[in-house]
Amino acid sequence: MSMWSFTVFWALAALGVFGLWVTLLILGPNRMFRGTAVERAYFAVTETLPEALERWMRSGVGDALAARAERAWNALFGRRNPMFQIFGVVLYWTGLAVFFVQVAPYIPNRYAASWQWVPIGATLAANIGSYIAACAADPGVVSAENVDAACQVFGYDHLLYFERDCRTCLQCKPARSKHCSACQRCVQMMDHHCIWLNNCVGLGNARWFLCFLATFSIVCVYGTYLVGTVILELRHVHGLADSAVIWDELGQPVQLSFKSSVLYLFDGYPLLAVLFVLLLVLTPAIGIFTAYQLRITALGYTSNEETKWLNISDAVKDGVVFAVRDHEDTPHETIQVIEKEDQTDDARPRRPISHLRHVPNMYDRGPWLNLKFVLFPPRPESVPKAHQS
Repeated sequence: MSMWSFTVFWALAALGVFGLWVTLLILGPNRMFRGTAVERAYFAVTETLPEALERWMRSGVGDALAARAERAWNALFGRRNPMFQIFGVVLYWTGLAVFFVQVAPYIPNRYAASWQWVPIGATLAANIGSYIAACAADPGVVSAENVDAACQVFGYDHLLYFERDCRTCLQCKPARSKHCSACQRCVQMMDHHCIWLNNCVGLGNARWFLCFLATFSIVCVYGTYLVGTVILELRHVHGLADSAVIWDELGQPVQLSFKSSVLYLFDGYPLLAVLFVLLLVLTPAIGIFTAYQLRITALGYTSNEETKWLNISDAVKDGVVFAVRDHEDTPHETIQVIEKEDQTDDARPRRPISHLRHVPNMYDRGPWLNLKFVLFPPRPESVPKAHQS
């Protein structure tokens, strides 16, 4: 094995580990993988391994150095900082540089026509533009100046959200908002804090985030296709498509299959190989995450609320969720959680909820209106200023 092929091998192995790590971070917390090996691996990487390293450091280097390491860890991962954002941007533009140096010169080719440059340019422009917008836009920060208007955007369902003050911000907490521990602020309709944006994803920038994910999925799929056409073209350029054998460094004939011809090309184009494998790793992970985000948006909830709905699902299984009426002659029912120790003393008319599908989501307007609301959120001036306590 030559030095180049040895280097490419380890580069591809490192990419595989990196891709697995990114995939776990993206997919691990999602409900679709609850109780699966993906969720167990996610908690092993994000909780079990750090806790084991902390115990090892405290026993090996002492509490003082371990405490410093813990503070450094919290500064990197527990607070807003641009480390992952910078890493992601550098990786993105490095990939683009490799594309324009080693892929672009062979487009058009016998598998990709010259008109491909039109969608290439349009997709890249949309992807980069939406990323910048998602990073720079206000995600919907709740401040003393806009808290009254923010509280009017959504009503309280008294199941997931109740009228109360944020214990950190010390101001009214709007329904569907969440306090971000990394940014130290409450965000309207917060989905999650994205380390790749160095920003929260909320009501103000969710549309840009969805646009970024959708166009990035297209970039990955389209990029994989284009790199694949160039690999096939290079087989013809180097005479590998029509050759039965090639000669190794010792002058011995080697039977040439399609797989061996591609590996031979990778030996001569290591950066092309790295780009191709990176795209193969990222494409399914980004595609699944994009589909997940679009799905929960269409269903009318956020990834933050997904955790709340999981808790409600567990409560339904525990038999503590009821449709409650305030009086016998009141037809209106509200869904409430009544703990078992409180059920005897609660004399209100009620019926048990046997399945989560019987619990309505008051924030679900229907798939089209849910998407429309996120893509075209209400302007601050269109929201009533009167505060509902």
